[in-house]
Amino acid sequence: MSEEAMSSDKRWLVRRILVSCGFEEAMSPNERWTISRVFAICGFLCLLGGGLLLTLVPQSIANQAQEVARLPVATADTLNERGTRALIEGRVSDRMGFSDRPPLVAYDLYEGETSHIYVPTLWVQIPGKEVKVTEGYRIRSTLSYVGGIFPSVDGVYHSSFQVNDPVVVLGTLSVAGDRPVVSEAEIAFGTKEAYLVTVEHERQEARWVGLLFLVGGSLQTLVAGGTAYGWRGGTNLSGVP
Repeated sequence: MSEEAMSSDKRWLVRRILVSCGFEEAMSPNERWTISRVFAICGFLCLLGGGLLLTLVPQSIANQAQEVARLPVATADTLNERGTRALIEGRVSDRMGFSDRPPLVAYDLYEGETSHIYVPTLWVQIPGKEVKVTEGYRIRSTLSYVGGIFPSVDGVYHSSFQVNDPVVVLGTLSVAGDRPVVSEAEIAFGTKEAYLVTVEHERQEARWVGLLFLVGGSLQTLVAGGTAYGWRGGTNLSGVP
C-alpha cells in the first residue's frame, strides 16, 4: 500500500469517528478549529506524560531495586558502622503497643480519599538483637505473591503491621553497636525477596501505563489532524454527506 493510500485511510477513519459522534455534520469552521486544538493539546500532554513514565519512573524504581538487591541482610554482628545504609529482616517486637486501630501497631491506610498514617518508633527483633527504627518512616505497600498470572489478584497488599509480622527495613544506621538505631527508613511487610517482587511489579505497571498514555496521545493527535483537515475543506473521503 502506498503512503498516500495509507494517509487517505487514516483521514477516512478519523472522519468516520467524527461523523458517528455527530461532530462532523454540524461543526462550523471555528468549532472544528477549537476541537482540533483541544485534541492536539490533550494528545501532546498524553505523549509527554507517557514519555516521562516510560523513561524516568521505571528507571527510578530500577535504581531502588538495585540498591536493595546489592545490600546484604544485616545481622547482629554487622550493624557496627554508623552512617551506612542497612537492610534488615526481622519481626515486629512484642514490646510494641497497639495503635488506635488494634491489633495494628503502625499503618498507612486509605479510607475513600482520606489517608490515615500512624508511624511511631518501631522495634524490630532480629536474631541476637533488637533494632530501633525512628518514627516518621515510610511504609511501603508490599505484595505478598501467592502465585498465578495476575499479582493483583493472586496476592495480598500489606500497608500495616502487627506484632510478630515479618518486615524488611531499608534505612541509614544512625546509631551502631549494641543498641542500633535506623533512621530515614522505609519499611515493608515480608522479606527482601518479597520487596524485590513488589518493586518489579511496580516497574512493569509504570511501563504499561506509560505505553497507554502514548497510544492515547497518538490517537488524540490523529483526531486533531483529521479535524483540522476537515476544517480546511478537505475531500469527503468517507462518502458521508
